[in-house]
Amino acid sequence: MPVAPPTTAGPPTPAHRTLGRNLPAAIAVGLGLATLFLATLFIHPVAFLIFIAVMVTLALFELDRAFRSKGLQPAMPVALAAGLVLFFGAHAGGPGAQSAGLALLVVGAAAWALLNRDVQRPASSMGVTCLMVLWVPFLASYIGLLLARPQGEWFVMATVALTVSSDIGAFAFGSRYGRHKLAPSVSPAKSWEGFAGGLATALILAASVTAHVPGFTWSTALALAVGVCVAATIGDLAESMVKRDLDVKDLGGILPGHGGIMERADAIIFALPAAHLLLLALGS
Repeated sequence: MPVAPPTTAGPPTPAHRTLGRNLPAAIAVGLGLATLFLATLFIHPVAFLIFIAVMVTLALFELDRAFRSKGLQPAMPVALAAGLVLFFGAHAGGPGAQSAGLALLVVGAAAWALLNRDVQRPASSMGVTCLMVLWVPFLASYIGLLLARPQGEWFVMATVALTVSSDIGAFAFGSRYGRHKLAPSVSPAKSWEGFAGGLATALILAASVTAHVPGFTWSTALALAVGVCVAATIGDLAESMVKRDLDVKDLGGILPGHGGIMERADAIIFALPAAHLLLLALGS
């Protein structure tokens, strides 16, 4: 999903930095994140949620910098407060707590835009604040709903594993066989062949592994693979769309060889609500 790097005067901000993809660093960072993810997931739910909350907070700061580089003024204190209520509340209080977080977001963003004299474009400030929170903490909060299920850690791991396998399959097949562009105006590198390869990879994983995980049936595993693959692709394209609109290559640079948190989380945060809602629809 490369785009032409913007030209700016002075030192580049993190959102504007052109990152070289260092393969050894990328592998090391990926393994480190995977280790922390799995270790905290199976140690204790609170440890896991704190780890994910740190990632969510870093992603919010990435978005804040990117939007501010274009003259927008997100209400970061409101975004952090509403985001934490949404994220931790989902696991502790379910959808009701999510509703409280959304109400806090809208009221807080409006109050910030109205009362802060430094805000030059109140409607834009309110809108971009809501976008940030809905995009990251709200969607990520569904990991708490998955975790709250009986044997919830397996549902979380299955969702993430299917997302990652879909991403790997899409890259491998798209690089080799990609001919027909999936969304040329947003992400020219993505192809329908890559999407098909990602879906096939996720279905193979679902049939060979996920169907045998506690809490899953064959039909549930296969349906989850399809839903997660579609949602993950939309999430990836959504991030590409925002980066293209902001004219940046990456939203951050905290992860060597990867870019920012959003570069790694874009697909997963869309897959989480898709997995939860699909499981509800299937009665699982």
